[in-house]
Amino acid sequence: MIIITTQCFYPKIGGIESLMTGMAEAMAKKGIEVFVLADGIESDDDRNQDYKIKRFSGWKPIRRLRKANYLEEMCKNNSVSAIYADSWKSVEYVNKNQKKILVLAHGTEIPKQYWTMMLDLLRFKKNRIRNSYKGVYKIIANSSYTKDLMQASLNIKTKDIQIIHPGIDVYNDFISEEDRKNVSNIIGGSSPVITTLARVEKRKGHTYVLNALCKIKKKFPNILYLIAGKGPYLEEIKKFTSKLKLEDNVRFLGWITEPEKSLILKNSDLFVMTPTEVGESVEGFGMAYIDASFHGVASIGSNSGGIADAILNNETGIVCDAGNQKMITEKILFLLENKQLRIQLGNNGKKRATENYSWVNKVEEYLLAAN
Repeated sequence: MIIITTQCFYPKIGGIESLMTGMAEAMAKKGIEVFVLADGIESDDDRNQDYKIKRFSGWKPIRRLRKANYLEEMCKNNSVSAIYADSWKSVEYVNKNQKKILVLAHGTEIPKQYWTMMLDLLRFKKNRIRNSYKGVYKIIANSSYTKDLMQASLNIKTKDIQIIHPGIDVYNDFISEEDRKNVSNIIGGSSPVITTLARVEKRKGHTYVLNALCKIKKKFPNILYLIAGKGPYLEEIKKFTSKLKLEDNVRFLGWITEPEKSLILKNSDLFVMTPTEVGESVEGFGMAYIDASFHGVASIGSNSGGIADAILNNETGIVCDAGNQKMITEKILFLLENKQLRIQLGNNGKKRATENYSWVNKVEEYLLAAN
C-alpha cells in the first residue's frame, strides 16, 4: 500500500491539488493499492475512485494532529511501502520513524530571506520547516529553483533533495456538446485569443498582459484575452481592465472545469503568464505552461522562480525578464505576428509535454524515488 497525505486534493482546484490527485490516480491505474488522507468533507465522489480516501475537517492544528495519528495507526496495521506528502506541513506532526516518507516541495512554502521586522517569526518558521523535514526519506523539489532555494534558505544537503517536475493529464474524453457551445459563445468571432489560467493574485502578472493589450489591440482590434481563475486580486484586475477601457477585449471566466480548460487552450493562439515575486510568494514551477504545451500552445512567461524549467526559451515559448513591461509587450506582439514560429513552438512543447510530463510516464519517477 502507498499512502498519500495531503491538504490539497480534488475537488479543490489548483496546481498542487491537480498534482496530488493525478499522482493518486496514476498509481492506482498501475494496480497499486492507494490510500489518500485528505482535507475536506467526504462526498459520494470519494467512493467512486480507484483508491480509498479518508477526509479530515475541522480546525487546522487539530485536523493535522488527527491525520498524523491516523497515519501512524495505518502504518502499524498495514503493509505500507511508502508515504507521499504534499508539503512539509503534512508531515510536521508525523512520526518519521515509520516507513519511507517522501515530501514534495513547491517553492512557495520556503522562506527566501530574513526581513528585519519579522526576524523572529521567520526564524520560527524556518525551524518548523527544518524539523518537519528531519528524518524523511527524501524531499522531492518541483524545480531547480526550489531545490536551490531549499539549500540556501534551509541548509538542506543536496543528496536529500531530488528534482521531479510535476505530472499532468489532459481530459479530452469527457468534453460535452454543452461545453463546446459555452466556449464557442465565449470566444465568438474574436481573434487572436490569448489566455491566462491561474489564481488571480498580484504576483501572477495579469496587469502586464492588460497593459500590453492597449498597444496590441491597435494592430489586432478583435483580440480577446481570457482570464480563467479566481483569487484575492480579481476585483482589482477588473477595475484595472475598466480603467484601460479593455472591457470588449477581456473575458473573466472564473473557475473552469477540466473539459472547459482543454477547449479554451485548444482555441487559444498564445498562453501568457508573466509572474513576479511578491514578498515570499513565488512561482515554484508553473504547470500551466505544461498544460498549454499539451494542447500545442506556445507560452510567454518570465524568469521568476522555477518558470525556466517549465518553458524552454525559444523552443517551447519565450521567457521575458520579470517585470519588464516593454519586453513582455514586444514578445506577445512578436509571436502574434509570426504564426509559423508560434505553431512551431507549440508543436515543440506538445512533444516535450507528451514525452516527459504525462502521468503514464511521470508516475514512474515518483515511484522510483522511493527505492
